[in-house]
Amino acid sequence: MKTKSFSIELSDEAEVDFEKSYEFYYEDSPKVADTFFKRINLGFKSINQNPESFPIVHKDVRKYVVKKFPFVIYYRIVDAKIQVIAIFHTSRNPEIWNERI
Repeated sequence: MKTKSFSIELSDEAEVDFEKSYEFYYEDSPKVADTFFKRINLGFKSINQNPESFPIVHKDVRKYVVKKFPFVIYYRIVDAKIQVIAIFHTSRNPEIWNERI
């Protein structure tokens, strides 16, 4: 059985989320920043392999909890695309990402 192939698209806000977080970790430790980068990419890979396996948290938005870092990737599935709407630190006000949808 062939699995459906998805493309991943990051919203402008999600790109900014990632860049700011990466820079924050990089200032403290390039090694930690590299691990953060790898964990986010591992999240994208996991989402891409089985996007419907992660829980719906609001309307059609799902979340992937990033391992070893206090971040969540919020995304929705639209046709053959995975639209990432936020790469969000768990201590931030959830209304911020909620406003993006």
